[in-house]
Order: sequence, then C-alpha cells, then structure tokens
Amino acid sequence: MITQQKKGLSYRENVSDPLVLEEWDGKIYYRKGYREVLSGAKTVEEIMGSSSLQAEIISYILQVILRSADLRKYRVHTSEPGIHISKQANMAGDILVYDKSVLTPEKISRKYADVPPKIVIEVDISIEAEGITEMGYVFQKSERLIDFGCERVIWVLSEIQKVVIFTPGAEAEILNWYSDIAVLHYITFNIGTYLDSEGISI
Repeated sequence: MITQQKKGLSYRENVSDPLVLEEWDGKIYYRKGYREVLSGAKTVEEIMGSSSLQAEIISYILQVILRSADLRKYRVHTSEPGIHISKQANMAGDILVYDKSVLTPEKISRKYADVPPKIVIEVDISIEAEGITEMGYVFQKSERLIDFGCERVIWVLSEIQKVVIFTPGAEAEILNWYSDIAVLHYITFNIGTYLDSEGISI
C-alpha cells in the first residue's frame, strides 16, 4: 500500500488533498491512480470516480437497505462519507449505517462524523497497494473500525468474488458472493444473484 509518514501536516490539510483517501496510524493512504496524476498522465477527476461495476453494486446494496431499514432509527450515508476516529486518524467508507441515537442531529456538521457507524460497507479497494497486501489493508482497517465501535464491517471484493465480514470478538468470515449477506438482522443482500438477474457478468 502506498503510504507515507506524516510530515507535519494537520488533519485539515490532509483531508483537503484529493489524492489522499485516508490517514491513520501515522500513515497516509493514497487513491488508486495517484501516481498517474503526479506524472501528468491522468487528472484528479479521472481517479476520483467509481467503476461502473462498483457503482452498480453500491447502488444495489443501498436500495436493499433503504427499502427495508427503519429510517426512524437509522441514518444511511453514502458518497464516500468520512469517519474521524481520533486526531490524525480518518477513514472513508462506501456505505455507512448509523444508529440515530449515536449520530444525533447535533453531531451532523460540515466535518467528518466522529462517532462509530453501526455498519460499514466497502465495495472493492480504493487505495494504492505497496508494502502490504490489499487483504492486509482490509484486515487492518476493519479491525481499527471494530475497535472504534463498529458492529459490522463488510467488504465486497469483486476481483475475487468474495465477501469478507468482520464483527467484534470473532474471526473474519470469507464468503462466496452468492451467499446471503446480513446487513442488519432482517436485511440481507446477495451480490452474485443480483448481478445474474441483471445479466451482468464479470
């Protein structure tokens, strides 16, 4: 993973850099494709967006949640919302589900949320990898989120067609993406079945 030790940059300065996706444990994590931006081969805008497959999967999961979740109890955030864990520790996710009793109205502002989501869902890996495997990044980030207070971290990995689930006090589960994946007790999604129903093959 491309990481860089912080060199006196503040939290505000780091999150304003469009090439930086996350920073935690004293390291900066850059977006995939950032080297091409630095070399002039691509623009920042070209590396900011999701692939059509990633967007389709996120859209599907989001629709499943919004159709069935009790929105009087939960807030559902998307569009790469940030999570401020502690000083100089900031992450992002694809879909975050918050309990409204935790993310209360007064905690919603122009800054990153500083309370733990109940559920974090990630679709694919958006950072450059160097010095650590992508799965190493998945595990380290997920464990950090669980330590912060998240109840469930779900990764959908399209390249290997697997779903990885992290919960407190348990070993990570690695499932085929044709499995029914529980978001909340009564809400599940099935990536493989959905893509088949849409005629999407990868």
